[in-house]
Amino acid sequence: MNFTTNGSCAVFTEWDEQLTKIAASDQPLPRPWISTAPLDESRPSSIIFTIMTYNVLSSSYATPKMYRNCPKEFLDWQVRGQNVMSEICQYNNDIICLQEVEMEQYDDFFLPNLQSMGYEGIFVPKSRASTMSEPKRRLVDECATFWKIDKFSFVSSRLVEYKTLALQSRADSSDMLNRVWSRDNIGLLAVLKTTAAAWTGGPPVDSNHVEQLVLVANTHLHWDPQFPNVKTIQSMMLTREIVSMVESVRRSFSWPGRILQFSDIKVLLCGDFNSLMDSGVFQFLSTDQLPLSHPEFQGFDYINAIMNMMGGECCHRITHPLNLSSACSPQIMPYTNYTYGFKAMIDYIFYSSSNMVCLGVYGPIPQEWFDRLSVVACPHPFVPSNHFPVITAFQVTA
Repeated sequence: MNFTTNGSCAVFTEWDEQLTKIAASDQPLPRPWISTAPLDESRPSSIIFTIMTYNVLSSSYATPKMYRNCPKEFLDWQVRGQNVMSEICQYNNDIICLQEVEMEQYDDFFLPNLQSMGYEGIFVPKSRASTMSEPKRRLVDECATFWKIDKFSFVSSRLVEYKTLALQSRADSSDMLNRVWSRDNIGLLAVLKTTAAAWTGGPPVDSNHVEQLVLVANTHLHWDPQFPNVKTIQSMMLTREIVSMVESVRRSFSWPGRILQFSDIKVLLCGDFNSLMDSGVFQFLSTDQLPLSHPEFQGFDYINAIMNMMGGECCHRITHPLNLSSACSPQIMPYTNYTYGFKAMIDYIFYSSSNMVCLGVYGPIPQEWFDRLSVVACPHPFVPSNHFPVITAFQVTA
């Protein structure tokens, strides 16, 4: 089953014509669709939706000095932005989580173009934006989340500022303040509600099941490999906020004869985690726990702060109740970040595996293309970011 469908990209026709001037044989080979579970056709009604997470590379970082392998005209946002949008159009996903989107780009480029294709969206910049004057503030980047309005409607959102949460931990920990508080990464939570049109085979007989609630978390954790403990604590903060929001939504929604349970809320956690699969971040998110003795804490004094932050006694480990699984693995997608000195999987889509089935994921651009054109790093004229989007499909049944 292949979930690729081309979106409405007429606005980019001129750009596409420019790209065709480059030899067609130089374009990347199509990414293969890899099924991970069979479609459950036993239910008369179900929702099938696709989601993309994609670090689009902020213009502040996409400089000729940083990316010498790419012709500078293809680093210019007037060109590169069209290439980014063409890639988004190509996959036509139902939910889109972007990172490193600048505020100005969101307002003037992403939102109007995606609205014309049937999406709505929300955006939050890094924490530093609140301290800046308007011209500089509009150049600050971070997370944007979009959804197709024919399948989802917006319920509520929450900004997760790791900087603020570090202060709220109320712990006398210089390490928490010096290492975690000084980073201005953020997360963006959006609660969406499915529409009747989202159901294949017609909506469920029980009208109480039509509006399935989906919490989409979008984040970009700290980048520096020398600070794995910071990323791990940021992931703990994020799960705490997700759990809090799930509980809030669960209590605020009710249908006749039905009380929402915690497990009724579908959770998707997407983003650039800047973490490998052997990291504390991945272990914590995918196994629901992490021992406080984990080597990535590196002996820093976080224990009291973590206990205050997560609430109560930790019993030598931190846990969360989200029951998350990763939709993709290096066996399927060996790298999502492709730079000259680093090629690895650091972007993920986690999902609550107790109430959703992951049907499949797109694999990488075939290695043949990289070898034939001697592509050693991205961006590239046909690859507008140093990241590749992670794209998966899910099935939800009533």
